[in-house]
Amino acid sequence: MASQIHTLATLKAPQPMFGSRIAPPGSTIRDTAFWDRYDVDTLIYDSVWRPERGLLSLYLPKLLNFAEPLQDCAFGLGDQMITPKIRKYARFDRLDFNAIPTEQPFRLITPQDAIDLAISPAATDRFARRNVIYAMVRDDDLTWIRDWVLAHQRNHGADAVLIANNGSTAYSSDLLAKTIANVPGIAVADVLDVPLPYGPAPKTASAVGFAKFLQTACLNLVRDRFFAKSKAVLLCDIDELVTAPEGRSVFDATARSLTKYKPIRGVWRFAPATDGPLRHGDHILGDATNHPCADKYCIVPDSFFGRMCWSVHSLENVNRRIFRPRGPFRFYHCRGISTSWKVSRKGHSHRAGPPDAATLDFMAKTFGS
Repeated sequence: MASQIHTLATLKAPQPMFGSRIAPPGSTIRDTAFWDRYDVDTLIYDSVWRPERGLLSLYLPKLLNFAEPLQDCAFGLGDQMITPKIRKYARFDRLDFNAIPTEQPFRLITPQDAIDLAISPAATDRFARRNVIYAMVRDDDLTWIRDWVLAHQRNHGADAVLIANNGSTAYSSDLLAKTIANVPGIAVADVLDVPLPYGPAPKTASAVGFAKFLQTACLNLVRDRFFAKSKAVLLCDIDELVTAPEGRSVFDATARSLTKYKPIRGVWRFAPATDGPLRHGDHILGDATNHPCADKYCIVPDSFFGRMCWSVHSLENVNRRIFRPRGPFRFYHCRGISTSWKVSRKGHSHRAGPPDAATLDFMAKTFGS
């Protein structure tokens, strides 16, 4: 199956009606650099027709002060006026329409204008019954990305990949897709172009996590647009490798589990000091400080938990204390596999311990000696 580059049906907030998005309540700005990465003007990330649910869904950053001017607008599908049901989550909002797309235009009607909105068709058949890995990247080294895909293909039988390209300038989405497709065993190697603000840097504001809308919105957007029929989806970053104890697949284990939702505990791993470029396989040193590492998870989209709101480290409405990682799976969080675009990864060599035997064995089996 040939790779595909997918795009979003994004709409900027019409001006001057909407103005600029304010910071979320509780976010005290500590540095004006906050505004450099904050999304002040996106109204709609994507508009997706979800045939299995009979819904047309719009995925939005948190509306905040955009909610009031949006109430003065209307939506039309052809000659029919349609009213959405708004669903509010911690880091994004969604508008659902019980409507069947026609050849007639879908429009946002403001007091001043009628704006045609594109609709992204669901591509769930591409990922149907697949073992999928998903991550968002920005300028991560292509060698790292290939190693990440290779590790999860060899160890868990991943056969489909979707990567959200968050405005990389080091390479094109086409080259990114070709890199993924060159890994043996990968049947679907797709990229979603996401050239939108990721969110402000840490320390620029209090409660800065609630000002980062994009990553969580995209998790739920790609589930509904691409993964609704997938066997299971593993959500982990490029610097994270899920282990495969006794040759077990995390996808199989998740699909066979009662909850269809498997949180995975992570441990930091470090690489010996070097002046050369680092690879995942270099990260064979343990963490002498046992610093905590936030969980990741694998999930079956078409399940009770799978239809809940996905967040980066867990499900939004599921208590992490109850659903703690259990079982043999964990992931190695490779400290040196980072461009430090969110936070610096330098200056932590004091945390590196001696080589870890299990990690050495895993890296050797996965990448060779």
